[in-house]
Amino acid sequence: MSKLKEYECPACGGMMEFNVATQKLRCPYCATEIAADALETEEDGSSAEGGGSAQDSSAAYSGNYTQEELEHLRVYSCNSCGAEIVADENTAASKCPYCGNNVVMTGQFSGGKKPDGVIPFKITKEQAQNIYKEHIKTRWLAPKIFKDNRKIDEIKGVYVPFYLVSGTAYSHVQGKGYRNGRSWSDSQYNYTETQEYDLDRDINLPIKDLPSICTDKANSVLMESIEPFDANGLKPYAGGFLAGFSAEKYKESYVQQCLKQAEERMATSAYESVVSSINEYSSKNITSHSEKINGLSHKYCLLPVWFFTERYADKAWNVVINGQTGKVAGILPEDKKKFILSVLIKAVIIGAVAYAVKFFLKF
Repeated sequence: MSKLKEYECPACGGMMEFNVATQKLRCPYCATEIAADALETEEDGSSAEGGGSAQDSSAAYSGNYTQEELEHLRVYSCNSCGAEIVADENTAASKCPYCGNNVVMTGQFSGGKKPDGVIPFKITKEQAQNIYKEHIKTRWLAPKIFKDNRKIDEIKGVYVPFYLVSGTAYSHVQGKGYRNGRSWSDSQYNYTETQEYDLDRDINLPIKDLPSICTDKANSVLMESIEPFDANGLKPYAGGFLAGFSAEKYKESYVQQCLKQAEERMATSAYESVVSSINEYSSKNITSHSEKINGLSHKYCLLPVWFFTERYADKAWNVVINGQTGKVAGILPEDKKKFILSVLIKAVIIGAVAYAVKFFLKF
């Protein structure tokens, strides 16, 4: 992130924050608004005149942070799960968004690679809180602690490190296809003629900007559950987008796993696409298949996610919200008393229905 003075309000000198509603830097003191990248310099790698979207790259990153940027970045380390949250020197952090434990500031950011792009938050904190409240209403087996909303103000906006992966997924399948022919019967049996065909199909499926999370701290299943992210909203990286938010560092040791997961998802998509295209038969049996990924490229980007974390039964439970679209997902525990009550209610209803059916059958 840039020097502290670069995020000072040009009108009153106050510290500006990224305003989700207007998609601009806004001064909370005098309400002055400017473009999110207006205070970036050429040395930062972007400017207000740059515009456009992040470029595809077979390399992982666009470049290093400058020394001036590093001087004003801070890292908050979670002693429980090990997550490292990067923020500017004015961002206050007290709890880890992933596990809910307290985090401590360990000093200046020790280094890292600058993202190729960022998708700014579109969902405000208030909107995220309302989305959570509506979501939790549908989870009536969740313990009361989740429904009390006592920690709703602790919902956190975090830019999570992802690779947006592109390439062409090839899939080749072989097997048998079956089609019903004429039917007839005799005095004992009914017969249907089945026609058998050899299957040999393949597909080249272009895939662009598939998100693959580049950290092991967030639940990858939850992250996939709040997809898609619209890559058309991708902006060249500018520190102004992060003002008032925080961002997790990408995990360098996790890069290969990140790319492997992306390739596996791309291969699965190609396989499912070619199989679903075989629809001219009554039934089919795939006996073999093979997949290959060609022309793989990726760019390192920060994607917006709202985290609500509650600790229950000595475990962290997360509800996550796509900060661009508002799509929500969560894995929550079930209250044992509520579960038992639900089972009893179902048993009573089933018993009552069975009794009613038996009673009316007498007449």
